[in-house]
Amino acid sequence: MEEKFASARKQFLMVLALSTLIVALTEVALYIYVQKPSKVSWQDYCVGNFYVPLAINLSVVVAIGIIINSPNIKPIVMNYACAIGFVILCTVVVTAHNDYPVLLAVFVIPVLWSTVFEDKLLCSVTHLLCQIGILQLTVTSSVLSSSRTIIVDADDLAEKVTDGIKGGSKVFDGDVLLNMSDDTRINTLWLNIILGILLVALARLFGHLMLVHLQKKDTMLQSHEKDNMALEKQLLRDQMTGLYNHTAFYEFLDRCVKMKGDEPLTLAVVDIDDFKKVNDTYGHDNGDEVILTLSKIMQDYCGSENYVCRYGGEEFAVIFPNSREKEARQTMMNILDAFRNTHYDWHSGSITFSCGVFQCSPYRMNAEEFFQITDKLLYKAKHNGKNQVCGG
Repeated sequence: MEEKFASARKQFLMVLALSTLIVALTEVALYIYVQKPSKVSWQDYCVGNFYVPLAINLSVVVAIGIIINSPNIKPIVMNYACAIGFVILCTVVVTAHNDYPVLLAVFVIPVLWSTVFEDKLLCSVTHLLCQIGILQLTVTSSVLSSSRTIIVDADDLAEKVTDGIKGGSKVFDGDVLLNMSDDTRINTLWLNIILGILLVALARLFGHLMLVHLQKKDTMLQSHEKDNMALEKQLLRDQMTGLYNHTAFYEFLDRCVKMKGDEPLTLAVVDIDDFKKVNDTYGHDNGDEVILTLSKIMQDYCGSENYVCRYGGEEFAVIFPNSREKEARQTMMNILDAFRNTHYDWHSGSITFSCGVFQCSPYRMNAEEFFQITDKLLYKAKHNGKNQVCGG
């Protein structure tokens, strides 16, 4: 898990530090373009809107940096620290500015959610639509708010403001106040647009990182799946024929018996007749050809729903889940007919096999008993003259 998410945590820390810088610069811009016309001093503004938020955000960045680089902390704790750090940063922004720009955060949701589909083009389109939505929302809000403004006499308003300033010697006329209000409204409009674009752009950056790591995860899963398939082929497959091997046969048989329930389960055990004579007379290469021929025929007739195994040199078995003895025996007879009608360049006669077929008892029976009974039917077929399928 450490190797899997270490890179993601480092990138997350870089983005969090970048977000902290952007928030700090945005606070300066907010003071210059919005608060300064209202004659608010930097000393009055900076404590709650700049120094405290910046100190908290920097502390979060430093703390996360220490946590994710500590060898004594568990990876899961590191992951939680990254997530909580981002929540803290968002909380600081919301607390410092509990007003309209915060509403633009709703556009973050579709940007991040689009990464679930792991489509880069879809994420880019969603990002573009969210930016357009920000412009539309900002303009609409500005128009609606201006249309709801209460119209008063400008000079009367100026007189009231002037009277309200204790000891004030400066007199504002109506035009100055209205111009100041218009300037502030326009500055707020553009600042909201900038804030929204930055907010959704950061969401797009987080979404891109999520998408990259999702794709890495899929690549890792595919790689692991290939490795597992290769391992299964190595451990559970016979290298010569590609059939399931001795280990796989007994594992599958035990599993099928335990999970049988009310469904039928049938086992067929096969032994090539006089195979030692074939090897001694015609050589092991030709003997291998016989084994490969039988393996191919069994695979063709049994299909992928049944387990075809080579559990010995010339010994084969087929596990038939959900098949009755009559059906399995007919399949094995078809295989025997195809096998003994196969002609070899180095052999003029027919090569056959003997087979025992038995359906698992509905009463309690383990895999070993199931195999022993089927194996006895195989020897019965051998004793009765070979080249035949013997049922229970």
